[in-house]
Amino acid sequence: MIGDVRQLLIDAGAALDSAGVAYAVIGGCARNAYAEARATKDVDFVVAGDPASYDAAVKALAARGFVHASAVGEATDPVPDLVLYRDAKQRRVDILFAKTAFEESALARRQTRAPYEAVQLPVVSPEDLIVYKLIAGRTQDFADVEVVVAALASEGRALDWAYVEKWCADWDVADRLVRVRSHPV
Repeated sequence: MIGDVRQLLIDAGAALDSAGVAYAVIGGCARNAYAEARATKDVDFVVAGDPASYDAAVKALAARGFVHASAVGEATDPVPDLVLYRDAKQRRVDILFAKTAFEESALARRQTRAPYEAVQLPVVSPEDLIVYKLIAGRTQDFADVEVVVAALASEGRALDWAYVEKWCADWDVADRLVRVRSHPV
């Protein structure tokens, strides 16, 4: 399964690279860039949310065989919030289009990392990953945050908790951050 998702990540990343858009890996694959890899079924990206980037990403993904499966957003908005794609093997790629100050900050702070061995792609910072995971708020997301925090602590890497706190407050998920920080790994 990891090899399959690894190849999906490579293929989707190549499509976004060819589009020339600002993007970063988020979700489970981003988590794998900071901690020991775990299995995940899909690939998630945040992509610049302006109309030109949206159009370029759509065309580049289609040219690489990715088929639009569904979208979430306002009908009057030229750029959806989220678009789900499938490849020929029915593997899923989720594209979140950056439309908020937080998402734009996450894109600006992205860094090249390796979600899987020998796969170098732009990935959101660990702080931004924590915020994304706390916004999602599922059981697996909390577990991912705890694993990432522990992995970075074992490397002696400090997190910018003030940055995380600011965005968690803005997204009204500060209580989730308190939950995570009160149960250190």
